[in-house]
Amino acid sequence: MTKTWKIYGIRYATQNGRLASHTFLWGSAEEELAGLDYYSWVLVSDDRAIVVDTGGAERKIKGLGRQWIASPLDGLKELGVDPSNVEDVIVSHAHWDHVGELAAFPKARFYMNDLEMESITGEDMTFAVMREAYHAEEAQQLVGLAYEDRLTFLRGDGQFADGIDYTLIGGHSAGQIALTVQTDRGPVVLATDAIHLWEEVEKERAFLIFHDLRQMLKGYRKMNQMVAGDLTRLLPGHDPLIKDRYPIVKKHGDEPFILDLGGVI
Repeated sequence: MTKTWKIYGIRYATQNGRLASHTFLWGSAEEELAGLDYYSWVLVSDDRAIVVDTGGAERKIKGLGRQWIASPLDGLKELGVDPSNVEDVIVSHAHWDHVGELAAFPKARFYMNDLEMESITGEDMTFAVMREAYHAEEAQQLVGLAYEDRLTFLRGDGQFADGIDYTLIGGHSAGQIALTVQTDRGPVVLATDAIHLWEEVEKERAFLIFHDLRQMLKGYRKMNQMVAGDLTRLLPGHDPLIKDRYPIVKKHGDEPFILDLGGVI
């Protein structure tokens, strides 16, 4: 029998209001969007917790004009997960807002796609526009983890654990991966930033930041096929609609903070 997991999203920051021209390729400067939310995720079973992306560092979130809600590390603790004891952290891709708390997991082994490491340490980073979403500090930390023998490279598609599969999507970044997680309501695809907003799939509307435009668009179609068109089973990485569609486990002040992404309202 396949193991099932709970999926929790920790909404640690937000950006209220954002122009389409700052979000989509060929987006209009006249169209204002709801904004973006920023998440770290954790997959929980009876005997194991797997963190997916650590979230961004508070000083960088604030410095780049986003609104800080609360530390994703505090969110883990609210769920009974001690970061200092976590053994597995999956890095969906290495953009700055997903790898800002690597040092908070001293016992963890980290997992990322090999193409992502090749990109962040190779010729790609000689192009200013391609390194914009990466920060040297975090890239250097990831290289350090490899030298400490704490980084395992995932190649292509495969099974990470019973009930969790990984799929190389690429497009947004060279090594962008998505996870298919078996939950009590069946398989759910945690796209992370392979899809930022559901609208990208619904309208094939290209996000502004990408490594390979064609691959990103093909990824939208692939993930739509993976869920057989049921977008309630496809979790984007930054959509503000997530907090309206999934149960809220805990708020921080008035802000939804921890969400149960295994169930739908």
